[in-house]
Amino acid sequence: MHISFAEHIVFAHYGLVVALVCAQMLVLYALSDVARPPAGLGFYSVYFMTALLAWIAFTVAEVANLAVAVNVPAVAAMISSYLLLLAIMQRADIQRGRYVIGVGFAGACLAVFFLDPAPMLQVYGAATGLGWGMLAAISGLRALRSRNAGDGIICLGGLAMLGAMLAFFLAILPRGIDPVTATGIAYALHSGAHVLVVIGFLASIVVDQRHQLLRQNTLDPLTRLLNRRGLEQALHVTLANASRHGQATAAVMLNIDHLQRLNDHFGADIGDKVIQQVSQCLEGECRASDVVSRYDGDTFLAILPNSDLASARKLAERIRGQLASASLQVADQSIAVTVSLGIAEALGATSLDHLCKDAELALQLAKRGGRNRVAAVEHRPVQLSNHPARH
Repeated sequence: MHISFAEHIVFAHYGLVVALVCAQMLVLYALSDVARPPAGLGFYSVYFMTALLAWIAFTVAEVANLAVAVNVPAVAAMISSYLLLLAIMQRADIQRGRYVIGVGFAGACLAVFFLDPAPMLQVYGAATGLGWGMLAAISGLRALRSRNAGDGIICLGGLAMLGAMLAFFLAILPRGIDPVTATGIAYALHSGAHVLVVIGFLASIVVDQRHQLLRQNTLDPLTRLLNRRGLEQALHVTLANASRHGQATAAVMLNIDHLQRLNDHFGADIGDKVIQQVSQCLEGECRASDVVSRYDGDTFLAILPNSDLASARKLAERIRGQLASASLQVADQSIAVTVSLGIAEALGATSLDHLCKDAELALQLAKRGGRNRVAAVEHRPVQLSNHPARH
C-alpha cells in the first residue's frame, strides 16, 4: 500500500514539476518586454523555486525511502508559503505585518529540530493553513477592488488549502494514519492548491497588464490627466445624465500663454514643467466629479457636470489668479506663467464637440482681448414679438 501510494505521489509531482516549469517560462516570456515588472514578481519567483525544491526533496525521499532526521520538505513548504504570502501582500501594497508573520513561520521551521514527525506534521499543517488563509483574504479583497479574476483564482486556491488543512486535522490525523502516509496526503493537497495559485497569478498579471495598457491609451504620459480618447470615454455617462435630467454642463478650456516662447528661451524641459504646473493647478481646483484632460499640447479642457456659466467663470478666475500669482523657479530665475481661459455652457442634451467648439471660441476671444483673462460664449434666447414695431 505504501509503495503504491508513493509511486502515485512521484508521478503526480513529476507532472507538477513540468507544469510549473512551463508556467514560469510563460511568465518570463510575457514579461520580457515589460519595462516595469508587476509587483510581487520577485517574491513569486523565489517562492516558485522554493516550492520546487520542496517537491524534489519529497520525491527523492519517497523514491529512495530515505530516513532523514530533519523534515526538509516540510521546512521548504512552510518557507514557500511565507514567500507566497509576501508576494500577495506586495501586490496588494500591504507593508505591515511582514516581520511578525515571518517570525511565526521561522519558529515553525525551527520546530522541525525539536519535534517528532507526528507533532511536526501538525505544526506544518497549522502554519501553512494560517498562511494560505491570510493570502486568500488578501487576494479576495484585491480581486474585488481591482476587478481582477486572477486574484479571485488565487483566493480560491488559498481557501482550498485552508479547507484541506482543516480536513486534515479533523478527518485524517484522528484516524491514526502513519506519519509517512499522512505527510504524502498533506503534500498532495498542498500541490493542488499551488496549481490554482500558478494559474491565478498568471491570469492576474495578464489582467493587470491589460488594465495598464488601457490606462496608457487614455492618459497623457506627462501630466497623468486624461487625453482626448479618455475624455470621450469618461463623458459618456456624464453627458447622458445631463440630457436625461436637463442639467447644465459647463466647459473650461485653458491655454498657456506664449509657451513656445518659453521653450525657445529656456528649453523644452522647462516647457514640460510649466505644463505640469498648470495641470496640477487645474486638477487641484476642480471637483472630483469634474472631468479634466490635456486636450492638445498646451491646451487643457475641463468639463463641469451640473454647473452653469457663473460657476465655470468663478473656477476659471481662481485658476487664472493662482497661476498669475505663482512663478516657476529656474536657475535662480522666476518665470511668470499666465493662461487664457474660455468658458461655455450647454443646457440638457449636448455633445463634447459642441462644448469644445463654444469653449474654443471663447478662448480665442480671451487671447484677442490681451491674454491672461477669462472670456465666455453665451447663447441667449431670442425674444420674438407679434406686435408691430413703432416708428
